[in-house]
Amino acid sequence: MRIETTRFGNLTIGEDRLLLFPQGLIGMQTLRQWTLVADPANPRVAWLQSASCGDRALAVVSPRSYVPDYKVRVGKRDLTPLNLRPGDETYILTTLAGHVGNLTTNLRAPIIINLTRRVGCQVVTTDEQPLRHPVPTTLSTIRLAA
Repeated sequence: MRIETTRFGNLTIGEDRLLLFPQGLIGMQTLRQWTLVADPANPRVAWLQSASCGDRALAVVSPRSYVPDYKVRVGKRDLTPLNLRPGDETYILTTLAGHVGNLTTNLRAPIIINLTRRVGCQVVTTDEQPLRHPVPTTLSTIRLAA
């Protein structure tokens, strides 16, 4: 599959790298196919790039890199789209927001990906996680706007 993106130019993505989000993401429910793209300037950042809308990409990080004891607390029903089975490999990612020198990550609405089945969902935690948890300055050079 070929994707013309605003941020990365033309990408050729194998079907095995596509991720299906059956319910889309918060605010982007109609965009269901995404892929993860490594950030060329920072190994701690990846981009969740829409496969159908080249100008939609979200910077994501592993929240445990900044909050080692971070846990996602959600109801079992929220995880139904993932079709989780014992032994499935999962990733938990959170989005970055802000501007150079003042980045935050949203711990309240993590993105969970079942890598084994190539399916994901974004959930809202049942506990009071922060919407804007500060990210250390090591990531502050990331440009979020294309």
